Amino acid sequence: MYAIFEAKGKQFRAEPDMTLLVPTLDAEPGERVTFDQVLLAGRDDEVIVGRPSLEGASVATEVVRHGRGEKIVVYKMKRRKGYRKKQGHRQGFTEIRIVDIDFGTGRSVEPPKVEAPKKKTVKAEAEKPAKVEAEKPAKVEAEKPAKAEPAVEVDATDTARELAAEAGIDLATIEGTGKEGRVLKADVQKAIKAQEGN
Repeated sequence: MYAIFEAKGKQFRAEPDMTLLVPTLDAEPGERVTFDQVLLAGRDDEVIVGRPSLEGASVATEVVRHGRGEKIVVYKMKRRKGYRKKQGHRQGFTEIRIVDIDFGTGRSVEPPKVEAPKKKTVKAEAEKPAKVEAEKPAKVEAEKPAKAEPAVEVDATDTARELAAEAGIDLATIEGTGKEGRVLKADVQKAIKAQEGN
């Protein structure tokens, strides 16, 4: 039997007759403290999950003692500035002993059932594409003669275009060496030299 509860913004696992160190509480040694923020509880093979906490569930504890943890050293320094600061810190705590775990009215949570997605019938799927295919060819045939094929746009610099127009060279036949295959002036000049050499 165990429970996970929240105390001062932190979560702890509790079992009967167990001692825990929690952040400092406002209670004297020997006093009883009850934590009602139980997030999860378990007994045998049953797990009870809260949403966000279990209704009526609580963890009863008894304060054993107050104390301070081990010292940690906080050292700050800024190089070349002569700034150095060393500081120690000991975090306070309260030691508690778990007296009782009450599950309240919480119910065991079963994993949610996942329904399989509904499948469409094959008959309905077969009918839809046939209708679409029958309509599309008529539209495409009517549009084909009206459309003219657009000229291929070659990515080239302005100077390369002017030079190619003067020499009468088609830019589509030149391989570009620029970024992303862009035709440059040097590419057109190479094409002109190759044409003159033939």
